[in-house]
Amino acid sequence: MSQESGIVFQPGDQVIWWKQLPGGDYAYPVPATVLKVTAKRVQIQGDDDGQIVQRYIMAANLERPGEPRP
Repeated sequence: MSQESGIVFQPGDQVIWWKQLPGGDYAYPVPATVLKVTAKRVQIQGDDDGQIVQRYIMAANLERPGEPRP
């Protein structure tokens, strides 16, 4: 389980993925579901601008809904 961000994620967890746009410091929230957890990354599935996508994300870019981001 990835503990890089201090939060333990498990398959089925609902999360917010803070997607960063290329070339900028701006990030926007994308609701997603955890599919798999590896040693370094978390596999998620979410609705990114109308398309269902699967991505491997560093845990530091995820948070649980309703929990403030450090």
